[in-house]
Amino acid sequence: MLFPGGKRDPTDMSVLDTALREMEEEIFISRDKVEVLGECAPLPNKGCTMKVHPFVGYIKEPIEDLNSIMFNKDEVQKVFTVPLQDLMNPEKRSMVQFRNSKFLYPVWKVDEENITIWGLTAFIIDGVLRRIADKGPAQAIEIPKGATAEKYRPPKPSATEY
Repeated sequence: MLFPGGKRDPTDMSVLDTALREMEEEIFISRDKVEVLGECAPLPNKGCTMKVHPFVGYIKEPIEDLNSIMFNKDEVQKVFTVPLQDLMNPEKRSMVQFRNSKFLYPVWKVDEENITIWGLTAFIIDGVLRRIADKGPAQAIEIPKGATAEKYRPPKPSATEY
């Protein structure tokens, strides 16, 4: 699963074409090497200024060495993998209140990579996993009135991450 992002160019025939072009530009994987399995429902970005159109697919040929993946360092900070079984493991996921909303959202801590998957990326992954687990479309869990929930605040990037 990867999350190329960008705005639709006038030459893009569809939002799928935009996603595939962005993938090629960001991690240099040819669209011919990817089988698109389906499209998820569009979601608004944080500021509700645009719709994000997620697609699910897989790379047809296994990548044996993750370090061999070339990527555009101006657009991609890091390339990493998380095993599907880790994403499906409820012990590796927590549900936390995001900012001041009344909803709980998924957060995964990936210790091996020293990263946290949160926000729209986590919400998209959660929706795909719910489909895989046959739990229907992704629905945020509302915090019951009077209940408390751990609040998640994204870490500030260190100077070495840029």
